[in-house]
Amino acid sequence: LEASKTAKSVRVFFDWNDYLKFYKMGTYWPYTPSIQLLYGLRAALDLLFEEGLDNVIGRHTRLAKATRLAVEAWGLKNC
Repeated sequence: LEASKTAKSVRVFFDWNDYLKFYKMGTYWPYTPSIQLLYGLRAALDLLFEEGLDNVIGRHTRLAKATRLAVEAWGLKNC
């Protein structure tokens, strides 16, 4: 939720701010939700909970380091 406050991407199907506004008013979401997005969110959360957040962060850290080392080995400059 905090990241959504500073995100600059255009929100077409879902905006946390809109959702929270209607939730606080005690009304229903005024738009038809994208079922595919909800299924995708559920699947992503299932994977995250199965692996564990610390393991996911560790895996991404290792892969990022390996990618940077490979780019350097190719003689290219990292951003």
